[in-house]
Amino acid sequence: MDEKNSLSAVATLHFNQHHRNQLLGHRFKSVKPSAAGHADGRLQAACREMESLFLSYLLKEMRASVDRSGFISGGKAEEIFTSLLDVEYSKRMSSAGGVGLASMLMKQLGGQLDKNEDPDAS
Repeated sequence: MDEKNSLSAVATLHFNQHHRNQLLGHRFKSVKPSAAGHADGRLQAACREMESLFLSYLLKEMRASVDRSGFISGGKAEEIFTSLLDVEYSKRMSSAGGVGLASMLMKQLGGQLDKNEDPDAS
């Protein structure tokens, strides 16, 4: 019964991650340039969220590459805890400046928004 609860917790975690990805996609679609032509705060938040998702996936894959001896194992509870810990680490790393992915996305998407705003300017 313990394993059944832990499996449902893992399934819930993956569902929440999928839902988070969908919300991020909707944020990118709904972002529009502000009146001054500068990127909206929502675009900045979406870019930071995208970087956070990337870092979370990176941490997950890095953790999977480490061999485990099996001497001390927390089982499914440890897996859930480490995945939640990776998500929190990625959020904090992203808000502290991250690896530069958010700024590159801002430059790319902000530039596209500026070009789309006035097509006769070029």
